[in-house]
Amino acid sequence: MKFRFRLEQMLSFVRIKETMKKLEVSAVAQKVIVLESRKDQLRQNVNELLKQQLERLKFGTEWLSFLAQKVEQDTKETQKIERMLRKEKEDLENKRYELGVISMRRKGLESLKEKRLSDFKLEERRKAQKRLDQNYQLLKGRGQ
Repeated sequence: MKFRFRLEQMLSFVRIKETMKKLEVSAVAQKVIVLESRKDQLRQNVNELLKQQLERLKFGTEWLSFLAQKVEQDTKETQKIERMLRKEKEDLENKRYELGVISMRRKGLESLKEKRLSDFKLEERRKAQKRLDQNYQLLKGRGQ
C-alpha cells in the first residue's frame, strides 16, 4: 500500500501561499530601500543647495529665490517620502507577521505529514512481520 497524506493539497496550497507572501515581503522591502535612497538623496541636495547659497549670492537675488524654492520643494518631497516610508514599513511588518503565521502553518503540516508517514511505515512493517509469521506458521504446520 502506498502512503497518502490526506492534507497534501492543503500543504501544497500553504507552500504556494508562503512563496507568494515571501515575494510580497521582498517587493515591499525593495520599495522601502528605494524610498530611503530617494529621501537621502533629497536631503543631500538640500544641504548642497544651502552650502551654495553664499556663492550664488554673487549672481544676484534671482538665484536666492530659486534656491529657496528648490529647498522648499525638496523639503516637502522629503516629508512626503517619510510619510510613505512609515506606511511601507508598517505594511512590511504586517506582511512579515503574515509570513510567519503561514510558515508556522506549513511547518505544522509538514511535521504532521512526517509523523503520519512514520506511523504508516511502522504499520507496514508490522503487517509485513505478521505475514511472515503467518507464512512461517503455515510452513511449520505442513512440515509436521
